[in-house]
Amino acid sequence: MNKALILVLFTITITAQDQYTGIVDYHFIINNPDGTTFARPYKLYFNNQVSFHIRNGWAERIDTIDDLNMTETTGKVVERIDMQSDLPKDYVYTNLESKEFIFQEEIVKKMYTVTEDSIANIKWELSIDNKKIGKYNCQKAVGFFRGRTYTVWFTTEIPVSHGAWKLRGLPGLILEAKEDRAKFSFRVSRVNLNPDKKLIEDKLKTPEIGKLSDMNKYRMAIKNRQKDFDAMYRASSSRRNIKFKENCDECPKAEDLSLEIFK
Repeated sequence: MNKALILVLFTITITAQDQYTGIVDYHFIINNPDGTTFARPYKLYFNNQVSFHIRNGWAERIDTIDDLNMTETTGKVVERIDMQSDLPKDYVYTNLESKEFIFQEEIVKKMYTVTEDSIANIKWELSIDNKKIGKYNCQKAVGFFRGRTYTVWFTTEIPVSHGAWKLRGLPGLILEAKEDRAKFSFRVSRVNLNPDKKLIEDKLKTPEIGKLSDMNKYRMAIKNRQKDFDAMYRASSSRRNIKFKENCDECPKAEDLSLEIFK
């Protein structure tokens, strides 16, 4: 591939009259070893500089990812509340102007809230490949981030440097992403570029943070997830007089339990 297509660092600049705000609905797709597929809904709220990606419902089993077709919106939409629970939810908050990066994630029944010192730079390799997602012309890019290689499709028709989860840093909004093991992927289902301005202002405020978790503790929790996961289900199986399976083909592997892989 032409080295001129390699993106080492991208800084996106938009003039004052080109301000973008929007809400994107994504599905986080999980393909399990036993052949079952689940989709968990997320929402991305964004403007030029700030994004907030948050879980918006529970995982549901689907027959095929083709069931998750993209729909278009051209006007204001009524925000549907899919999660009535007051329990904490997974989220990723990014502010490119202030360099704030905050995320919250549940790991084996424990919630971790972490602020990182900097926003990770993903070195994307751009491709000349392109395709349409909904009405948007998209370009392909490949990048490595924390143990996984991602193939993504982004559109410069929405020139903001945001995307699902922690994936960002391209000259356009990421609409689709798939990691190389095909275990996890993100697929857009709806884009609204004319959202309620007050809603966006509220969603893009810096999250109120309670007790912070140390990044090193988060890394250790990810590393120990397989052991803790097995211990939890071994205890559950024992209470229900069910034999706990280990080292089976359909058993979850450590690399299948988290998007991030820390050695």
